[in-house]
Amino acid sequence: MAGDGTNTPNGEPVLDVTTLTALEGRLGRDRVVRVVAAQLSNGRDVARRLSAFEIAPDAAAVKALAHQLAGSSGSIGLLRLSGEAASAERAAGTAVLPELAAVVRGLRLCLEASLEALCRRYPEAADR
Repeated sequence: MAGDGTNTPNGEPVLDVTTLTALEGRLGRDRVVRVVAAQLSNGRDVARRLSAFEIAPDAAAVKALAHQLAGSSGSIGLLRLSGEAASAERAAGTAVLPELAAVVRGLRLCLEASLEALCRRYPEAADR
């Protein structure tokens, strides 16, 4: 996986530049910017919702949000987020509330790092 130097809090790269470059080659940069803008908008909303679930975890809602993130993030090169979301989805089915709050916090931090990395690579998408 090729990174762009942007890392999660534990030092792992959040963007797979190879995936993004391939998407730009197939779709063109303008279309990828539109996809990224939609991901940024949705991601900010999901981050706010996850923040609330850190305080009052709701296993079913966390599982649904994590499933959504796992599916959408990998296709635009956010492979670390996709993996983190898949892990959170599994944990939401079995974790007790204090553990779930920690899982949600980790997912939110990874999501925020991913959104920041997308903004740096596609600054024009951040303004949409």
